Amino acid sequence: MPETFILRNAAIPKSLLANSIGSEGAAREAEILIRDLEISDKLITAIAAPGVINATDGVKVKDLSNRIVLPGFIDSHVHLDKAFTWDRAPNVRGEFWDAIDLLSKDRFNWTTEDLYRRGDFALRCAESHGTVAMRTHLDVGRDFGENSYEAMRALSERWSGRIQLQTVSLCGIELYMEPIGQEIAEKSLNFPKALLGGMPQMGPNLDAELDYFFDLAAELGLGVDLHVDENGLAEAECVRRIAKTILKKDFSLPVTCGHVCSLAIQDESRANSTIDLIKEAGVQIVSLPMCNMYLQDRREAKDSARATPRWRGVTLLHELETAGVPLACASDNVRDAFYAWGDFDMFEVLVQSIRIAHLDMKLNAATRMVTSGPADIMGLEGMGRVEEGSDARLVVFDSRSFNELLARPAQKRELIGFHSEAKETPDYEELQH
Repeated sequence: MPETFILRNAAIPKSLLANSIGSEGAAREAEILIRDLEISDKLITAIAAPGVINATDGVKVKDLSNRIVLPGFIDSHVHLDKAFTWDRAPNVRGEFWDAIDLLSKDRFNWTTEDLYRRGDFALRCAESHGTVAMRTHLDVGRDFGENSYEAMRALSERWSGRIQLQTVSLCGIELYMEPIGQEIAEKSLNFPKALLGGMPQMGPNLDAELDYFFDLAAELGLGVDLHVDENGLAEAECVRRIAKTILKKDFSLPVTCGHVCSLAIQDESRANSTIDLIKEAGVQIVSLPMCNMYLQDRREAKDSARATPRWRGVTLLHELETAGVPLACASDNVRDAFYAWGDFDMFEVLVQSIRIAHLDMKLNAATRMVTSGPADIMGLEGMGRVEEGSDARLVVFDSRSFNELLARPAQKRELIGFHSEAKETPDYEELQH
């Protein structure tokens, strides 16, 4: 018989409940609804107003005392192959191109054993903070990537039923036009729900590269997840060209674009025009607020000292959300040359995203960006929401309002329905052996 229990007085953001549309605005108590939940066989089987669900003999009951409850987090853009390499490849200047150079050199340390060890550590961090699904980009190229594939296969097996993993092959999209590109793309088929990824760059061959890339993705039946316009150059408009390519080819598989930083540098009319194209083409956007604020607009003064950055590095989240573009916020890099900090903690991503992008005026939307939004982007049915039939892994916080939730990011949280080993965050000391 499946285990059945009841959670009384769970405070749930209304935007995550079925058939409940949250009003945007400041954090009002009305944006949180108190509900009782019945859970059976790891699924939510009933949701009702307090006191409506009757507890039969032998059914355990837990009173959450109006504490805030969120579904298990979804982290839709990470780099498990790079994670926790900071100690051996520190980016002392914090520069984007330095990070690329440093990790290109560190890649010679990426044995299957090294990748598995760091990846498993990362997943244990993520699960201990309440994550249930993750999409990771994997660097691949002419002479590397096989170790990453092998480690990911082992991690997918090890973590089955705990964290659902999706993979994206990551390289310059021009590489797909070479013979090795077909091999890279076909290897992606060995992973469930894998996608083709890449880093398109502005240049005279971009349209031809995008045409070839999307034809290849359509031929193999693979969705797409691209790193796009990760810079502060107003003339960087890869996302615009991607949207036009999708419309021209009538490409019907899912397309996600991460970063899209340069959109925030463009003048309002051009940015709005691009957002209209993004919406029309069905492009999904993943923002990486912590990493992009860390990397973007690093400035040097005349004496080579550091100068204050002039912009935050994030894309136009408010405008994209208003336009109805599917959105998510994610961890991106963790303790590597692209981002010195992080812990695969999606609650930290939520709090920092709200602060960085002033999402305090759109708290319902912000909450969706780490739960139902990335679940939809990743095609994960039954995750990211509090609904009948959905995954019953829940994260319970010691807060009774959004203000309390955001004011104390280090507060205690309780994991309900997670694996028994999910309670402990692994010790950094493990990485030294």
